[in-house]
Amino acid sequence: MKTFSTEDLSKALLPAGTPMFSDLIEQVKADSSLPSTRKRDMVSGLQRVATALGMAPSNVPAAPQWLQPRLEATSHAALNITQKSWKNLVSDARSALAHCGIVKKRRNQHEDLTPTWHALWENACKSGKIHSSLSRFLYFLDRLGVQPEEVGDQHVTAFHQALVGDEIRKNPKASLRNAVNAWNRAVKHVPGWPQTHLKGLAPKVDKIKLPLESYPPSFADDLARFKETAGQVSFFDESDKRPLAASSIFAYSRVLERFAGGLVRAGVPPERITDLGALLSEDMIETGLRWFYARYENQITPGMKEMILALQQVSRRHLGHAEHPLLDKYVQRLPSKQPGLTAKNRARLRPMMAPAMTSQILKLPELLNGRAGQETSHKACLMRERAIALAILLYCPIRRGNLVSLELDRHLQRPGDGKVYLVFPKDEVKNRQPLEFELPPQIAKMIERHISLRSPRLCPPGTPYLFPKRDGSRPMQAEQLADSLKLCLKRELGLDVNMHLFRHFAAHLLLKSAPGNYEAARRLLGHSRLSSTINAYTGIETAEVSRHYGEIIEGLKQ
Repeated sequence: MKTFSTEDLSKALLPAGTPMFSDLIEQVKADSSLPSTRKRDMVSGLQRVATALGMAPSNVPAAPQWLQPRLEATSHAALNITQKSWKNLVSDARSALAHCGIVKKRRNQHEDLTPTWHALWENACKSGKIHSSLSRFLYFLDRLGVQPEEVGDQHVTAFHQALVGDEIRKNPKASLRNAVNAWNRAVKHVPGWPQTHLKGLAPKVDKIKLPLESYPPSFADDLARFKETAGQVSFFDESDKRPLAASSIFAYSRVLERFAGGLVRAGVPPERITDLGALLSEDMIETGLRWFYARYENQITPGMKEMILALQQVSRRHLGHAEHPLLDKYVQRLPSKQPGLTAKNRARLRPMMAPAMTSQILKLPELLNGRAGQETSHKACLMRERAIALAILLYCPIRRGNLVSLELDRHLQRPGDGKVYLVFPKDEVKNRQPLEFELPPQIAKMIERHISLRSPRLCPPGTPYLFPKRDGSRPMQAEQLADSLKLCLKRELGLDVNMHLFRHFAAHLLLKSAPGNYEAARRLLGHSRLSSTINAYTGIETAEVSRHYGEIIEGLKQ
C-alpha cells in the first residue's frame, strides 16, 4: 500500500496547476522589464524562503493558504538571522508572488486614501493611541468605496476573506483581531470617528459549558458547597483523605460544569441536573461519557481521561461513595501512564538542550531586561515582566499556578540578611509540599526595578501581585502569562515551548550534570515521592550516555 507524507496530502488540496516557487523564479528571471537588483532580490527571497521551509523551490507551492501557516511557524531565531532580515526575505518573496499575479500588490500610502478616510486616519495617528494594524483595514474599506458611517460587521467578514487569500506570513485571524480592536479603540479615543463598534469573527466551535443559570438553583448551590469543602479536612476524617489544592478544586469544578453541559448537548433536560448526586448517577455518567467519547472520535484523549478521574474523585469526596461501580470500571480501563516524558515533550525539549540554545535561553531574561532599560512605556514594562517570569522559571522551576499567584509581601520573604527567598506554604502547592528557593541577587534587583517602574502602565501603584491583572485586583490568568511567554520564546529563540516545560528543562540540566541524582531533582521540583521523579525522567540521560559511548567507539578507532 502506498503511503503519503503530510506535505503530499496538503498539496493534494491545492488547485491543479498551482505554480511552484521554481516556476516563479524562472518567470522573474525572464522578465526584462524588472531592474536587475529587484530581480535579484525577488529570486533570492523565493530561494531562501524555500530553504527556510526545508524544501527545494520546485516543491514549494506559490499558494498563500499553503504558505501562511508554515511561514508563521518559522522563526528567524531558528534560522540564525535577525527578525528584520526574515521580514525582508518574506517581503521579497511576496513581491515575486505579486509580480506574477498570485497576490495583490500593496500600495498602502496615506496619500492613496480618499479625503474622508485620510482625515480620519490623520486624527487617529495624532491621538497616539491607535495601532498601525488599523491602516490596512481602512485601505481595504476605501478601495471598496465604503464610507466611514457605512462600516459594519459584514465588512469585517469580507476583510478576513481578503486576508486569507492575500497573506503569506501573518495569521489572518490575528491581523483581523488587531484591526477590529484598533477600530473599537478609535471609536473611544479619536474625535469624529464613526461610533459603530465592530465584532470579530464568531467562534466556529460552540462552548460545551453552559451558564449555571441553565440548571436548577440547587445545582449551583451544591457546586458551591463542593468548592467550599473540598479544601477542608476534619480531624475526624479518614487519615488518607487530603484537602484539595485550590488549583485542583478549580480544575474539578470546570470538569463538572463541562460534563453537565455535555449531558445537555446529549439530550438530557437541564432540569434533571439538580445537584452533583444527580450529575454523577450511573445513567448520567453513561450518557455523558458516551457523548464525549463520540465527540473525541472514539478516542480516550488526555482530557477525557482527566474527566473520568475527576468525576471519580468528586463521587468519593463530595458524595461519600467509597465505590462507584461504573466509574471504577472505566477508571480500570484507562490507559496507564507511561514512564518518562511524552514524545511531544521530548521533541520540544530536544532543541532546548542543544548547548548553543541552552546558553541563549539562560541569557534571555537579562537580554530582555537590558532591552527594556529604565523605560516606562507599556512595551518596556511588559518586557521586564516577561524577563522576570523567565528568570524565576529558570532558577526556581515552580508550577505556573504558583508563579502567576506570586504576592510581593507574602511569597517574597526577606529575613534581613540581604537575601530574598521565594516561599510557598504547602496549602498553596498542588501536591501539598512546601516550596522554598533562595532568589539570586540579580533576580531580586530585576523585581525591585520592575515594581518601581511598572505603575501606572501595567497596574495601579501599590498592587500586591508580581503578575497582576491590569486593574490590580488579582493575579492575571495563568493562560495570559503562559501565552505571553510562549509568544516571546517563539519570537526571540524560535522555540515552541510552554511554561511547564521549564520544569523538565531544569530536571534535564540537573541530571545531565549529576547523572542518576534523582533525589536532587525531586527536591528541586518539589515532588512528594522519589518514584514520581524517577517515573517522569527515567532514561533522560540516554542521549548523554549514547554520546559518551560514541566517544568510546571513536577512541577505539585510533
